[in-house]
Amino acid sequence: MTRQFLAATVAITVSGLAGLADTTALAATPGAQDAGSTLASTDSEDKLVFNIRQANLGPGYAWGRGLLHYRGKDYDIRVEGGGGPAIGYSSACAEGTISDLGSLDKFDTTFWAVASEATAGSGIGRMALQNSDGTEIHLQVKSHGARLAAAAARLRFHVLGPSKTTFAASRCP
Repeated sequence: MTRQFLAATVAITVSGLAGLADTTALAATPGAQDAGSTLASTDSEDKLVFNIRQANLGPGYAWGRGLLHYRGKDYDIRVEGGGGPAIGYSSACAEGTISDLGSLDKFDTTFWAVASEATAGSGIGRMALQNSDGTEIHLQVKSHGARLAAAAARLRFHVLGPSKTTFAASRCP
């Protein structure tokens, strides 16, 4: 992770914790606020959508499945990981863009984020992740459940193979 990425995620996480309102405050880097608007752009853009569940009592675990749209093709993916400290359970749908992904095997790796979440019923937020190769993921997140977190998180993505489902059919509601 770059020093600039860490500084931006910590600064935004701290400001998100100071104002835990009805939305989910998640880590972001410069430009992440535009992640939602980029989803409407060209079909050739690399995109990602996945459903994830997170359960924590101190340290925790996250797991889910989704779809990667890379260079015009769709791939099934699995995501798992964890972080802490946090307490509670939430499920979420995350959708966003990927930048600087040189090849499909560079996606099959661990991504890091510093994040905060306050979900009571439902919430929305943004999240930015980065791997050791400099690939960045910018997500819009819609969550449901009851969970409070201020965590360093890691998510491990696994490419399972070509998908029979299209990206358009898998998008978050």
